[in-house]
Amino acid sequence: MKNYYDILGVSEDASHDSIKKAFKTIAKKEHPDRGGNETVFKEANEAYDTLKDTRKRQEYDTLRKYGQGGQGGNFNFRSSDFFGEDIFENFFSGFGFQNSDMDFQGRGNININPGFRSRRRGPTNKSVNVRMAISIKEAMNNLEKTINYRLPSGKEEFATIKIPAGCQNGITFKYRGMGDDTLKNVPRGDLMVQLTVLDSDGYTRKANDLYTDKTISCFDAVRGCELQLKTLTDTIIKVKVPAGTQPNTLIVCKGQGMPIPGGFRGNLYVKIVIIIPQLSQKDLNKIKDLWV
Repeated sequence: MKNYYDILGVSEDASHDSIKKAFKTIAKKEHPDRGGNETVFKEANEAYDTLKDTRKRQEYDTLRKYGQGGQGGNFNFRSSDFFGEDIFENFFSGFGFQNSDMDFQGRGNININPGFRSRRRGPTNKSVNVRMAISIKEAMNNLEKTINYRLPSGKEEFATIKIPAGCQNGITFKYRGMGDDTLKNVPRGDLMVQLTVLDSDGYTRKANDLYTDKTISCFDAVRGCELQLKTLTDTIIKVKVPAGTQPNTLIVCKGQGMPIPGGFRGNLYVKIVIIIPQLSQKDLNKIKDLWV
């Protein structure tokens, strides 16, 4: 895979402005209409086209880290590139999964075991389906859990499930040859483990973003305040509530959401819930007098 950062002569954490400036410098020098090197110009243009776009850049960085796609040619950004077989195979195998043992199925039936598989013929053993639940907090980090399950024969089996950080709710892990073994001289069935990610610790999840509520008094809402919030990683962050904040206002904390392959994170959204105090009739009359 081409190193677009080296082509433009910038670091991997270069800002958008730095990338744009580097491309303009190369373009002025190497543009074919100005007698420059056409090959160098085309490579720089290809690199800039990728790195100037935030989404494309994230996908490119992820593939560089976990996959080997796009070698020697243009980096084509399609869903099959970012969510295709090669990247997931590399990503999950790096976490300890072996190609010969496990498939990965999720939205769109993604499979990290590429390659041709001959269709089984004749009698086969069945798959065993198991559900496993973890909390959002557990899903923040790489996780390893041992589960027990029973085969149709009644035999108890154990399996160690390795869950990469940030896994989505509903993902299914497929372990080949760990299911039903009723029929002899026939390959065992598969073990299908479906993951459920549960809300926890006052947090809910939507895609890669997290949501939580924070209650303040009407007086703090009027004058503004600063809140301390404990995240699911057990760190304390400060949330600034501007003066005049209205009920149900969402305050975004960037990069405090779920982990995403490639070293990125979603956002955390804090909904401000304002408490209106209960006042006696005497207090209400006093307030009324102030407005007269």
